[in-house]
Formats: sequence, structure tokens, C-alpha cells
Amino acid sequence: MTKIVSWCFRRAGVVVALWLAALAGLGLAALHTGADFRDTVDLPAADSTAAAHLLRGAGAGGAEERVVAHSPDGPIDAGPGRARLDALAARLTTLPHVVAVDPPPGLVSADHRTAVLAVRFDAPAADLGQGTADALATVVRDAGGLTAGAAGELASMTAAAPDLGNAGIGLLAAALVLLVTFRSTACVLLPVLTAAVSVGCALAVVTLLSHVLTVPKISTEIAALLGLGVGVDYALFVLTRYRQGRREGADPEPALAAAAATSGRSVVFAGVTVCVSLAGLLTVGLPFLDGIAVAAAVSVLLTAAAALTLLPALLRPAARRMRVRADGSGRRWASFARSVTARPGPYTLAALLVVAVLALPMTGLRLGVPDAALDPPGSVTKTAAGLLDAGFGPGAGAPLLVVGTGDASLGTLREALLARADVGPPTALPGGWLLTLTPRTAPDDPATAELLTWTRTMATTIGGPDTHVGGLVATRADFSAAITARLPLFLTSVVGISVLLLAWVFRSVLIPLTAAAMNLLTAAATTGAVVFAFGGPIEPYLPVFLFAGLFGLSMDYEVFLIARIQEGWRRHRDTRAAVVDGIAATGRTITAAALIMALVFAAFAFVDARVVREAGVGLTVAVLLDAVVVRCVLVPAVMARFGAANWWFPRRRAAGTRELVGSAR
Repeated sequence: MTKIVSWCFRRAGVVVALWLAALAGLGLAALHTGADFRDTVDLPAADSTAAAHLLRGAGAGGAEERVVAHSPDGPIDAGPGRARLDALAARLTTLPHVVAVDPPPGLVSADHRTAVLAVRFDAPAADLGQGTADALATVVRDAGGLTAGAAGELASMTAAAPDLGNAGIGLLAAALVLLVTFRSTACVLLPVLTAAVSVGCALAVVTLLSHVLTVPKISTEIAALLGLGVGVDYALFVLTRYRQGRREGADPEPALAAAAATSGRSVVFAGVTVCVSLAGLLTVGLPFLDGIAVAAAVSVLLTAAAALTLLPALLRPAARRMRVRADGSGRRWASFARSVTARPGPYTLAALLVVAVLALPMTGLRLGVPDAALDPPGSVTKTAAGLLDAGFGPGAGAPLLVVGTGDASLGTLREALLARADVGPPTALPGGWLLTLTPRTAPDDPATAELLTWTRTMATTIGGPDTHVGGLVATRADFSAAITARLPLFLTSVVGISVLLLAWVFRSVLIPLTAAAMNLLTAAATTGAVVFAFGGPIEPYLPVFLFAGLFGLSMDYEVFLIARIQEGWRRHRDTRAAVVDGIAATGRTITAAALIMALVFAAFAFVDARVVREAGVGLTVAVLLDAVVVRCVLVPAVMARFGAANWWFPRRRAAGTRELVGSAR
């Protein structure tokens, strides 16, 4: 590690040129190939998938979108309104891959102001691609005097295109915190430039990977969110240790070598830990989540690499001119740490109370994909959801599709279903039939979920095992169930791997176990904050991502803090003195880094995509809570209570074992 960092410092021009060439080359390649993001979810064993296969086998497997149009100044099925609707239908027939459009006026609302036209395509939405989806949205938005929207899988592909404009706001806020905290222009520019270049490369790589993996659109925002947050942090920790060496009188290159031998190793371990935690998403077994995990891991690895190569190169021209002031914050943090370690009981209770208050809303957690009514303003899906609700009732936006192969019990099944929902007349299919069931409640209403369960019971009981229930609500419910079923394996793998890694690094049993327990508490508080801020339902994969991201990011601060405490323990053989030393040395850097990361995450809380907003809020709360309450209060208090037991390890080697991971300062 030291050799690599020193070489990058001496060959600064070459390293900077290589990174800029990589950024330019990857960026041009991404622009040339374009993106092939896919938000499709593959659930081969789900009931909704079986229904889709029956429809596809019957020749009805192509995408069917519903275009909803509203006439603001009169009936839509007569006069000028009808003429506008006819013109819209004619434009829809010219779209690529369209095989049929319902003859106008189609399904008309009771007030004759809203109409629904079914638009059928010759292939599933996943095969039609983003270009066809955008073409549909363009025609719908230009409805010629009508207010129009579109509902369906193809339309949903246009609801939340990646928007990374807020990343710049987050970086600007991070730069201001760096300037106020460290009062050095170099401490502002170097971490921000390092993070920006590495994340730019990462986004280009994610775009290229979308051609070979199932990568959802939100992966770019997730990759930018994590990459910018940890990128600034990693660079800051290396830079902080370098400044300490310079403050102690070392020349630039030896100071950087010392930083590489300590904080550099910490960055490597922290980056690997984040990636290992993200790899826990692979245990869920869904390509959709695999794509998010790969995109985020690529971003984290590149930012860690940049902190150890690009940062030393950028530091070369600034090293001699960098002013290093005396740091008096250590005394204040030492005083605080003495207070915590002297009264661990009250501090532990206070920290746990904060966590409990934040975690309380988690009792109302409800997983599910939110209704299109929560899509970004101006999207065709949100417009369609509002028009369908106003014109046809809350359940019109997501009907259930009951598909079967035998018609002996069709009449009986339809009569049974009419007891709890509106059911249209049967539609004959080659070798089967289709019943369209319209719920009387909104798609994300718990009552609709209960209706789906009851409908599936009726379908198999009356219609037989070859009768299946599909549709948007059914697919989303199956998606949530698939993730929920795999949660135990996911949680066990992430927690278990993090415990083993910490045990290997610090040669301790209690430290990794308490870290895992504290991370679980923080995860509960983070989820509670998201539920409080957004209500429900919460996307089923969001808690999984937040848990993986939180475990990875919290390990950063755990490693930086415990490594310094371990140094103090080897000097003093006194846990309380070691904790005071560790907090004094790392307190300012950890809290400043957490504030920087939180500001970057908070910038993403204002984007259009709801799930990214949720991730931004969740990670903001997680980072601040973990750094301020857990690492600076709960960890010192608990370690002070356990004393020498913190360092017990079976067959532990002598205390003089070499330090595997360096500290932050």
C-alpha cells in the first residue's frame, strides 16, 4: 500500500493523466453505446408470472397500455372532445410496435368527460425498450387539447428517469463543511475532485454494464449517492492523517507514506466491507437487486481506488503550499470521552432512547410498490392515475387479471368474485379465458392486498390449479413476497460476514458482536425514520438496500475509531484511557466526515424518483445517527463498561501483534 501511494505521489502527472483518460474514454464509450437500463423483475415461480405465460401463450403476451384522456370543456364522446380523442387514437396507431388501438371512445366515465383507450403492442414492455416507452409518452403528452396520461408497464418506464443534478448541490454543501472544518482550500478541493472523477468513471461503467446485466435505472442515482458520499470520506481520512504527519514535522512524502500505512489500509478495508455488505443483496436472488448491488459496488471500489491513487497525485502540487494549523479540537473530544467513560450507564440509556424514538414508526412498516399517484409530478403515469381515480374509481388503475384454461367453472368463479369486486364479462382466449377484476380500493391500499389473496384462493378452489391471477398489483405483491421470503438469509449473511471481518481485524469477540447489535439498532431507527417521512407502502427492496448500505458504511467509522482505540489499548492496557485517546484522535474527523456524507445523501432527498428520495433520507439519518450517537456515545460507553473483556479472543497472540488496519488520524 505504501509503495503504491508513494509511486502515485512521485508520478503525479502520469496518474492524473491516466484517471482523466479513463474518465474521458469511459464517458465516450457510454455516450456511444447508450444505456440499456431495465426495470423488469423476473419471478419465475410467482403466480403472476404463470398468468403472464398463459396470456402470452394465448397471443395476448404483448404489452397493453391504457391511455386515459380527459376533456376539460365538454363530453369526450361527442363534439369537439370526440374529434380530439379520434386524433389522439390515430397518432397512437402510428407508434412503433402498436398492433391495435381500441376504437374511440373506448371505455367512458359516467360523466362522459374521461375515456380509456387500450393500446396493444406486439411484444412485452421489457423487449420494447426505452425508445418505445418515450415515444408513447410523447404522443400522450401532446394530446391536442385533452389532458392525457398512460398506465401500464411500458408507461412506468418513463416515470423516473435518472436525474443527477442534485449531486452537484451535495458536493457544494460538502465543500462548505470541509472549508469551515479544516480551513484549508486543499482540504476542500482534493476530496471533492477525487470523488467527482471516480464517480464519473463509475457512472460510465454502470451504463456500459447495463448492456450485459439487468441494471435498473435508479442504479445510476444509487451509485452516485454512495460513491460521492464515501468518496469524499475516504479522501478526507487519508488527507487528515497526512496533515497530522505534516503537523508533526514530517516531509510530504513520508507523511503520505504514513497515511497510506494507516488510513490507507482502513480505506481498503472499509471499501471492501461496503462491497461485501452490498453483495448480500445477491442472496435475494433477483437480477433487479443484483444490478443495484453491482452498480453500487463498482462506485465504491472506484472511489476507494481514487482515494489511494488520484488523491496522492493531486496532493503533489499542493503539498508544499498547504498550511497546517494546530488542532485544538482533540482536547474537547477527550473531555467529552472522559465524561462518557466515567458515566457509561446514563450515556448508554440516553443513546438507546434516541434510537428507540426514531425506530418507533417502524412498527407501521408496510412493504409494497407505491401507486403511480406517487410518481413524479408531470409524469404520464401520475396523470393517468389521477384521471382513472376521478373518472372510474380508486381501483381502476390496476385491475387483477384472472386467467384460466378450462371454462367449466367460469360462471361460478365470476359470480363468487362479484361479491367483493367489479368483474367484467369473460374474454375468450385461445384455449382459455380471462376475467378482468377491478378492485374497489386503491392499488396500494391494504384492502386490495387482501382482495388479491382472497381472489387467488377462489381461483384455485373454484377454477382449479391451472387458474392464475396476474396484473400489476399481483406482480408487485409477488415481488414483495419474494424479497420478504429471502430476508432471513440476507440478514444472516450480511451480519455474519461483518462480524467475521471485524473479528479477524481486531482479534476480538465482543467488539464485532456489539458492533453488529448497534448496527441492527441503527437499521431499525433508519427504517423508522423513512416510514415516518414517507408513510407507506415502502418499496420492498429499499430496506434491503438501506440495511446493506448501512452495514457497509457504519464499518467505516467502526474501523477508524476502534483501530485508534486499539492503538491506545496497546500503549496503556487500560480500556477507558484507550477510548479517550481514540475519541480525541478521531472525533472531529468522524463527525465532519459524517456531516459531509449526510449532506451528499440529503441532496438526493429532493430528486423526482421516490425510492431515491427514501434512500437519501434513510442514509442521511443512518450516517448521522451512527457517527454521532453510536460511534461517539454508545460505543465508548459500552466499551468502558466491558473493560478488558473487549479484547478477549480465543488463542489470542501477544499484544505486540502488528496493526492490521490503521486509524483515521
